Order: sequence, then C-alpha cells, then structure tokens
Amino acid sequence: MIQNEYKNVKEVSQLTSQSTRNVRRIIKRLEDEVGKELLHQDNNNMWMIHNLLLGRFKPQRIRTDKYYALSVDPCYNYSEKEIDEVMKFVMEQMSDKTTEINYVIEQKKANNQNHIHCYVKCSNKKKLMQCIRLGFSQVSYCQTGIFDLAGWKKYITKDNNNIKTIKN
Repeated sequence: MIQNEYKNVKEVSQLTSQSTRNVRRIIKRLEDEVGKELLHQDNNNMWMIHNLLLGRFKPQRIRTDKYYALSVDPCYNYSEKEIDEVMKFVMEQMSDKTTEINYVIEQKKANNQNHIHCYVKCSNKKKLMQCIRLGFSQVSYCQTGIFDLAGWKKYITKDNNNIKTIKN
C-alpha cells in the first residue's frame, strides 16, 4: 500500500481543525523558510504540504472555556418560578447533549421586573435563541463572548444571587 507523503490545504485543515484560510496564512509564512521539496504547488496550483510540516500547522492557542455571556430581558413581568419553568422548557427543546445554561435571575432597578444573566455553553446559538423566544414570546437579549469567566460570575452574583445550572 502506497502512502501519500503530501497533503493538500483541505486535508491539513481537517486534520488540525482550522479553517483553510488559516492554513494558507501559515503556508505564506513558511514558504520562505522551508525548501520546495517540503512545500510546493503542483501543476494545478494546489499547495502540497509534506507530512513532516504538519507539526507547524497545529493551533497555537486553544480556547478552553467555550462559554458566552447572554442577558435576557423578557418584555413581560415573569416571576422567578415562571422563569425557571421557561428555562427548563428551553433546555428540553435543545437536542444538543453538551448544552449547559448557568443563569441568575435579578430585578432591574428601573422597573423591578425580573431579567436573566447567563453564561452558556452551546454549539447552536441560533437554535438556543429560537427556543428562548418561543418560551418567553417577546424578549430582548444581548450575547457576547466571555474573556473573563470569573469576572462575569462575580458580576452576575453581585446581589448575592445563586447561579442555577441546567444541563442536558
């Protein structure tokens, strides 16, 4: 059995779990450093990368926390019990087994209505937001990435609220 010594950009991308764009960026950086026998373009102008170079394509930084922040403001006044029921409903609608929602219910200072601060681990944000809209009927929300998870936890528990966790 003959084993191919070279891989193309798509194969390297799949092996290293990176985008093809990032693989091409690394190729441009390596092009001047390595010889033509390790990295070259074939007759169809496809990059051919020798197996010896695969170590250079490993991701430099792997994000350990896959959480993102989510603040949900229902347009109607829900009690804490009703919000807990809706959040359980949202989790039931998510078919992803890795989904995790950690949330705190607090009252707004302006109108004393309850709203929710969360940090969420989920692979399908769009489906999660559809389920939240389905559960609360009308809602405004804000979602952002979390760079300091400990700081976000401190912020959402500032009124001595306990974090409630729901997992699939």
